[in-house]
Amino acid sequence: MSATKKFLATALIAGSLVGGISSASAVDTKDAAIARAQTHATYQAQMDSYIASHRAIIDARRAANAKALADFQAALAAATTDAQVKAAKDARKAAAVAAEATLNAAKAALVKPTKPVKPVKAAKPAPTTPKA
Repeated sequence: MSATKKFLATALIAGSLVGGISSASAVDTKDAAIARAQTHATYQAQMDSYIASHRAIIDARRAANAKALADFQAALAAATTDAQVKAAKDARKAAAVAAEATLNAAKAALVKPTKPVKPVKAAKPAPTTPKA
């Protein structure tokens, strides 16, 4: 836990023990809430960008596989010998392997953003003794 979070947790606990939180800490809480909202907005923007990039990578692989299939079907229709059929099959397999390798490299380069840390909740006050 960072020093700032430790200090904030200690200040909240000490404030609740003394008898309440002052107006200065209420401003700090508002500032902290604003900072958390800004952090979350930044995270959401990064996540949207990540998802768009990931979809583009998947779409590129699908397009490459579709092109390989179309090329294979065209070569198969034009093939007259067994050697030409084998060459068409080998070309399709090579294109599929290349598309998969490109996909894996692009996915490895894509970095998923990390979620912002949730704030530490204030400690609950100790229960009071019941009245008899």
